[in-house]
Amino acid sequence: MLSYWLKSRGDALAPRRTDIDPTAIGPILASVWLCDYLPEERRFRMRLAGEDINLLYSRNITQCYFEEIIAPPLLADVVRRYRRVVEEPAILHCGGHIYLATQRSDVGERLVLPLAGDDGALTHVIGASVYAAPDPRNRAGPIMRESMAETFTPLAASIGGDG
Repeated sequence: MLSYWLKSRGDALAPRRTDIDPTAIGPILASVWLCDYLPEERRFRMRLAGEDINLLYSRNITQCYFEEIIAPPLLADVVRRYRRVVEEPAILHCGGHIYLATQRSDVGERLVLPLAGDDGALTHVIGASVYAAPDPRNRAGPIMRESMAETFTPLAASIGGDG
């Protein structure tokens, strides 16, 4: 997905949401999700979620705001991460217990990338979340604390041919 995103953005800071062709990332589509960022409210709403993502939540989370699907004690950290992706902007890679939002111990990796709207403003994020146990029956029990490494790669440094 990162290679496709980099190719799609060309010389822009990020590709436009409408530039993303789902067939180009077909092999991972079940693990892909897309959020709208509402800058005036500084909130995120799920635009779509692949089958594996919906399976994790045991329902379709399309059109849900983060506060409807993320446990209250974890919401601030999740929103902070995603805001950095669109406001800084940056690429986010997470590894470890990536599904803290569901209070389950789901180990995997997540990639979060900014997308531009038609006006060029960064108002969307696209991501892929791949986890070790996609079947909810195989997941571990409730987690007691966060156990995830997060790496932000600022995008501004790569603009202008330096990166």
